[in-house]
Amino acid sequence: METTPRKRLRPLSSEPNPDQRRRQLEAWLCKNQAQLQQAERLLSARWADPTLFSEKMELCQKVLQVMKRVLGGESAESKSLLLLGEPGSGKTQAVDWCLQKLKEENNSIITLRARGDMYSSNIECLRHLAQQIAGQLMTSPQNGSFEGSMEWFRCILKESFNRESAVVIILDRFEHFCNMARQTLLYNLFNLAQDLSVRLCIVGVSEKFDVTCQLEKRILSRFSMEYLFAFLPRDAKDVTRILECKLQLPENADSLDVSFVQDFNQRITEALQARLPQWAEDIELGRKPTWFMWQCLPVVGFLRSSLVAPGLPKKRRELGEDAQRRRLFLRGLAECEHLVLLTLFRQRTAKWPRSLSTVLHELLRLVECNGKVLKGHTEESLSSAFYRLISYKLVNFIPVSSSDVSSRYRPCESQVDEEYRQWVEDMEKTESAMLQNPLKNMPEEVQQWVRTI
Repeated sequence: METTPRKRLRPLSSEPNPDQRRRQLEAWLCKNQAQLQQAERLLSARWADPTLFSEKMELCQKVLQVMKRVLGGESAESKSLLLLGEPGSGKTQAVDWCLQKLKEENNSIITLRARGDMYSSNIECLRHLAQQIAGQLMTSPQNGSFEGSMEWFRCILKESFNRESAVVIILDRFEHFCNMARQTLLYNLFNLAQDLSVRLCIVGVSEKFDVTCQLEKRILSRFSMEYLFAFLPRDAKDVTRILECKLQLPENADSLDVSFVQDFNQRITEALQARLPQWAEDIELGRKPTWFMWQCLPVVGFLRSSLVAPGLPKKRRELGEDAQRRRLFLRGLAECEHLVLLTLFRQRTAKWPRSLSTVLHELLRLVECNGKVLKGHTEESLSSAFYRLISYKLVNFIPVSSSDVSSRYRPCESQVDEEYRQWVEDMEKTESAMLQNPLKNMPEEVQQWVRTI
């Protein structure tokens, strides 16, 4: 009986062992020292130009599509875009990329920028916008009332439109504009954008996914907006794609050998694959792409370290790492979730058991006293935040003897009282020892309430 001969396997000895790979890498690094230094300089220059990267190309294309549709007069209804996403998810880079592309097609486009947390009033922000466009048009902004300044701003914009130009207004930290008096500035800007004779696109950028809940009804009912969302990388594939885009050289890199560029890019990919098991927990935790980027610099050192214990997962060096990871997760919670956990911490010494009912009772009183600041928080949104914390296992229900007790009144406990104790105590210090205390990003009225805990 004839049998098909087996394919001869390559001897194991033909595969370089770790020591051989290390020696090969060291020889390659030594041989290409001059080109590696040039590669480092080239990469540093590229990182300063947002138009060169495509790790968020899908998001960039969507933003660009909306901007072109608005500025080209194709959109008769929606003249504004809200770009919402987690910190570090690429929102600003996407906007900058789109602005650069628009200016390449039409260099007469005017860009105005405003950051919501930098102004104390509507008129202060309007004057800042006016100064930006006045500087480009060689005119001077007028002082006076908001209505007078708005009319002058409107005339200046129309003057620019007569010269076949267009304007893009970027409102960063959009949630802070919602806290200004009666949202007068937003209403007037949206109203101006709706003017069919005006080629104006308003782009709001915010880290708050629920920012639309803070908009007044007169804005929501009259003006339509488009929404796009940006997210942090969620798996190893996303992280690898982003880092390869940042760390690999372009094929047509000036004054670098083609063979060197190919070898360099291949070694970058291999080094990233070797490091991924060590980053598994950090990826799951949702760290920003910039955090992974810093782990890869300098690039030569990153390449050299790729052969040190390749593929081994990161070991926990101390028991405190769990607490550090949980604290990092807590810093990313939404404002309403922080309010719930702060209230549970506040009630930790109460004579009655803590529950959703006691939390809502106290928080709704706080909202009633600070309606302008906390008007986006309702019983429904706070209840949803409570149940999200249950799903995160940051809050647990306490077992009760009767199964008839409603979840609204069921006793509960917070698993992060200690973290909030440290943050609350830090708020009382004149010189903070903590680099990142999320409570300091809360509205001033909430911070005052925290100090009474």
